[in-house]
Amino acid sequence: MSLLIDSLITVCNVSTIGLCGFMKVPQILAIIRARSTKGLSLAALCLELTSYSIMLSYNIYSGYAFSSYFEYPLMVTQDVVMLVVFLSFTGRLSPAVLVPAVGASYFAFSIASGSFPHALITTLVGLCTPISASSKVVALVTIIRLKNSATVSVSSLSISAYTCLTRLFTIYVESADPALLMNFGTSLMLNICLITAALVYKPRVKKE
Repeated sequence: MSLLIDSLITVCNVSTIGLCGFMKVPQILAIIRARSTKGLSLAALCLELTSYSIMLSYNIYSGYAFSSYFEYPLMVTQDVVMLVVFLSFTGRLSPAVLVPAVGASYFAFSIASGSFPHALITTLVGLCTPISASSKVVALVTIIRLKNSATVSVSSLSISAYTCLTRLFTIYVESADPALLMNFGTSLMLNICLITAALVYKPRVKKE
């Protein structure tokens, strides 16, 4: 690869990982400040966490460079924190939540370690795109149905859209993995839709 392409990949990797390090922080703070989850969907959050976990495990299993997917452990951690905050404010946080969490962790570890047949792992990764897309579609429908995006963070969505764009570039250049390209391409388009809906339905502050 040329020096220019190598430099662009480095910039994309560093900016993506740096931004993903606090991508969900604005969203978590928005929930805490409002003490509400209005405009957010638990189903969307769980689907997103599932998608991130599978993609993290797949990248480890495939032996890709750590710099090309380091954002995933950061996003999984933030999604777990966001899930706890969400359940806390909806009164559904209980020890029972740990059961599926432990099961999901074991499942992800099994993928990463190659304990499952290659065909099954490939199938699971193929399902990541519809899972990820479903999480964003559910989130979009929730905003439109409620006509309110009071606790939806446009900053978090914008960071997500940017990182999808950078990953489309780095993956295309480094591996051209069709499963990953499809996943990020779909996520980018849906993130743009979510940003638009969040801006349209963001409550306006009335001037006194």
